[in-house]
Amino acid sequence: MNIKKILLRLFGTIFLLPLALFSIILACDIAISNNSAEKLYDSADSIPNNKVCVVLGTTPYRKGYPNGNPYFNYRIEAAAKLYKKGAVKQIIVSGDSSKNYDETTKMRDALIKRGVPRKAITRDTKGQSTIASIERMKEHFKLEKFTIVSQQFQNERAIFLANHLGIDAIGYNARDINVKKGYRVYFREKLARVKVFIDILSK
Repeated sequence: MNIKKILLRLFGTIFLLPLALFSIILACDIAISNNSAEKLYDSADSIPNNKVCVVLGTTPYRKGYPNGNPYFNYRIEAAAKLYKKGAVKQIIVSGDSSKNYDETTKMRDALIKRGVPRKAITRDTKGQSTIASIERMKEHFKLEKFTIVSQQFQNERAIFLANHLGIDAIGYNARDINVKKGYRVYFREKLARVKVFIDILSK
């Protein structure tokens, strides 16, 4: 094979690889969004009642936000609203709760400050990831039906995972941050959606 043909193949591979990666990311993104579209709610007045809601964890602190991580604050605000509206009776806060990084205690305390009684809150301290939180609801808490509380992007992914596990889950969308301010989270989410399919195929 002459040098010209070798170079043409090399440049063709260099061009096609990013295109293939983009296509995979886009396909995973569309599949997850479409799967959950009819199971997402923005209004506490219209969402169907469930006995339990699961609040997905995140750090209460975020650089550049002196009043705390808005993702955290908005999720807590949304869960408290569901409880006060009577749309749920019990709240499970699921997150990472190691010795130096205790999300679930902060989530519980924030809910109590918003008027949710302590007895209505359960901590799931082993929800280190979205898939771990959803799997634990079925395997540890024996739940087959519940409401997920997070921002829409994570709700979509969590509902997709719940459907895969045979769970009847709906999502209540907490307020989000615009893409300009939350672009890092937005970018990570696109990659996380690819990882969903990798995780499913690897089991």
